[in-house]
Amino acid sequence: MGAKLIVTLVCNLIAAIVLARVIHQLHGVDLLRGLKIGAGVGVGFCAIALTMTYLWQSPPRSLWAIDTGYHIVGCIIMGAILSVWR
Repeated sequence: MGAKLIVTLVCNLIAAIVLARVIHQLHGVDLLRGLKIGAGVGVGFCAIALTMTYLWQSPPRSLWAIDTGYHIVGCIIMGAILSVWR
């Protein structure tokens, strides 16, 4: 259990660093734009990757919706925090 938590933390830190670099490259990002960037990353990368994986694994659609929603919301929150963090 501990190893899974550490790997999850490292993966989230990597995602935050990458999203911070994207936001940094787009100068003058405000909160609304940060939310939109986070949503775009969440849908464009996380949701698409999970959809491809779940397509082949065939789990229940409700599980896909929960997992995908979790990652999209996480990316939106990350985008909001990183956009206002100076």
